[in-house]
Amino acid sequence: MMNENSDEGKIRLSPFGQWVARKAAMLATGGGSDKATAGGYIGNDSKAVAAIAQLAHAAGHEVGADPDIFVWTVPDEDDAAIYPYRVPHDCAPTAEEMAAHLAMTLFAVQQQSHREQSMQTDSNMSLGRAVGMIAYGNFNEKGIRSTFDKMQTANGWAEMSHHARRLIKLLKREEIPLNYGLLAQDLVRLRRGRETANLVRLQWGRDYQSGYRAAMNAASDE
Repeated sequence: MMNENSDEGKIRLSPFGQWVARKAAMLATGGGSDKATAGGYIGNDSKAVAAIAQLAHAAGHEVGADPDIFVWTVPDEDDAAIYPYRVPHDCAPTAEEMAAHLAMTLFAVQQQSHREQSMQTDSNMSLGRAVGMIAYGNFNEKGIRSTFDKMQTANGWAEMSHHARRLIKLLKREEIPLNYGLLAQDLVRLRRGRETANLVRLQWGRDYQSGYRAAMNAASDE
């Protein structure tokens, strides 16, 4: 298990990012005003365990194919902080709905079978940083980097999701939590045009180098 404590500080999430982070934390450790998942997955709450199983099963499925997970993946369209625009009826999934679906199903894949700690962290652990951490010293470093690159340059959402799941399974094995609110926020920005998407990829590239360097420094201190 790698330590994420070298990743200092918290980051400012958008209202949408905060929503996803709250949902993931609620599933992992419980809480929430309705006490729907008191104790969470870590506390072996039956509702949380069932929700994690449903979400993990839905990983890779199209948005809308699994109605049972909507409570965890579909923000309230009347929430003006998340939707500053009116969501038309009968429209395709919004960028937020697609991002929440992917982020929450990936979270469930990573959390499932982990009972000791939450795989959702409030720290500034982006996908790029986490992947950089597992790449250092790994016999398959080239393959990890290739999967990460393919995810970023994928031609479509389904292809990107496929590569993202492969990365999350590696993080699951190394028990490195992610800030899933930050991931969802980044996924939304990936769909806001070429210039904004390039900024996300650039930040992930910087974070990859930062995570790689942190893992290298940690190894040298041992």
